[in-house]
Amino acid sequence: MAFVRAAVPGLAPPPAATVEERVARLADADPTVRRLAARSLADAPVAAAALAARIEDEADLRVREALFGSLVSIGGTDVAALMAPFLRSQDAGLRNGALESLKQIGAESCRAAIDALVVDASPDVRLLAIEVTRAWPGPLAEPLLRQLIETDPHVNVCGAAVDVATELGSAALLAPLAALRARFVDEPFLAFAVDVARARIAGWQQPSGPKR
Repeated sequence: MAFVRAAVPGLAPPPAATVEERVARLADADPTVRRLAARSLADAPVAAAALAARIEDEADLRVREALFGSLVSIGGTDVAALMAPFLRSQDAGLRNGALESLKQIGAESCRAAIDALVVDASPDVRLLAIEVTRAWPGPLAEPLLRQLIETDPHVNVCGAAVDVATELGSAALLAPLAALRARFVDEPFLAFAVDVARARIAGWQQPSGPKR
């Protein structure tokens, strides 16, 4: 039989730490304390800004993972807006953490943030924004992919859009893809990618034949 400790008369359990107290622990010298504090804030939307602010200064990878995890749990457009600027970071770990977190948050919450990033002056940022859409349902990703295929001036950005369109696109992209091929006629790798995408998309539109 398990031993059950009897309650001590007149002795109440210690109160749970407030959100403010848990946020303060994000700066504790002990990484274990910081990690536990970050995890404990997964149900506290009011702490989202504090979690995001801590990420850039956090050197411990486990703590950083916990910070991102709590932000994903909180979710929503505000969190997406807080994490989107990390795609511009010079820290590869920070960029990758933000990328994977934005994928998990989902299209509905991320759409506004990604719409802003796909017109960023940096093609590297636009590339990462396109990668986020790989996790979206095709009907939500396709308008943004079409915008890039039709208008983006950078061949690598267009190539990334074609790559995702190969997975998610519909017949509505066939004409824009053909026009892209003509626009970058001197780029063999892009011509090949467009041909693959158009063949795959067209193949998806064909009804399956009778089973033999």
